[in-house]
Amino acid sequence: MKNIHMAWVVLSISAVFSVQAAVSEHSSVNDVSATLWVGAAASDITPAEGTYLAGYGKNRVSTGSSDPLSVKAVAIESSDTLVLLFTIDSIGLTRPDVLRIEQGIREKLPAANVVVSSTHTHAGADVVGIWGSALWRSGRDEAYLDRLVSLAVDTGVAAYSARQAVTSRVASMGVALPWVKNLSEPELLDTQLSVLQFLSLQGETVATLTNYACHPTILGPDNTLASADFVQGFYTHMTQSLAGEHLFLQGSIGGWVQPLQGDRSFELALQLGRELAARSLEVLATSQVNVQVPLIFKSQTFDVPLDNWGFRLLIWLGVLERELFDGAMRTSMAWFRIGDAQFVTHPGETSPAYSLASRELLDTQHVFVMGLTQDAMGYILKPDYFADGATYPHAEYLTSVSVGEQAGPQIMQVLKEILR
Repeated sequence: MKNIHMAWVVLSISAVFSVQAAVSEHSSVNDVSATLWVGAAASDITPAEGTYLAGYGKNRVSTGSSDPLSVKAVAIESSDTLVLLFTIDSIGLTRPDVLRIEQGIREKLPAANVVVSSTHTHAGADVVGIWGSALWRSGRDEAYLDRLVSLAVDTGVAAYSARQAVTSRVASMGVALPWVKNLSEPELLDTQLSVLQFLSLQGETVATLTNYACHPTILGPDNTLASADFVQGFYTHMTQSLAGEHLFLQGSIGGWVQPLQGDRSFELALQLGRELAARSLEVLATSQVNVQVPLIFKSQTFDVPLDNWGFRLLIWLGVLERELFDGAMRTSMAWFRIGDAQFVTHPGETSPAYSLASRELLDTQHVFVMGLTQDAMGYILKPDYFADGATYPHAEYLTSVSVGEQAGPQIMQVLKEILR
């Protein structure tokens, strides 16, 4: 890698200018510290037959798989800052397992800032524990979780080892897909579709990051085959269209952003995923050169009061493996910037209200709001969902799987503190 680095340093000024001709005048094309180094890798994490599947009801056991599930990683380095960004085909990794991945990475790459996101497929393994055979029995397969964590670490290291000097392009656009609806508040949707593309100096795609909000729940509760749901169709079409790895980053899907499910078939899931990819490529076609400046990464750990007695019971039973701190759940959020693109993480399924509020707070065009990232705390809803007499459709269910009404305002306060 040192040889590659030196080769980049000694590139002629004319070659550098040809690669970055459209870069803003505020970025020095001769400044190696402003150069992005990016690598990507992926591994198969498809659960075995007999694994409890997450989402919907209990005791839903896998009878095989219809398509592969993946852990994907992109290593992004600039100057002295390294970000390892993961997306995992799972219902949502909770903080304890996210910390295991982070620990494994930092044993090999001590300076890495680790960001772990989940796609939220309802046809992946129960990585939380609450979809076992009964209320008091965890559905987690610890051997599978150990394998997933190990593969994630190996994938992150492989992405780091594959990094090369890149340029990047970014695009964002409001894309209101007709099959994506908010079932609780039809008028409340965050329809921004953002794509960040990393390109080698030869112009080949190294990786893309695509951020959009919709539950991967086309496949229904009767399905017993492991699947990434529409995300698989998205990956298939993106891979057929561009080189490199492609990461789907889930958005704010709480309160209650769902696809129109039709016949709930694999064919429909693949079709709609391909449609999302096609729209993403259309958005990417409008992209602009992303200004290359050193990465900035900030994060904060904080405690959210746990008001949900059901969650407390599951923790007491040992089904939900989570430590409480003075009655609160510990979690974290991160914000980072890659040129003109800013990323903010939400530790659960946030209402689109908080996605829109995050965009307003950051006040820039290209904002990637990543839900189910660094944690999967359940639904993070507007406080009025908890008010006496609340009439939002599905509010009773949504509040039953939420930590409580303080979570939403608290994550916005933490984001303000991070930015400050």
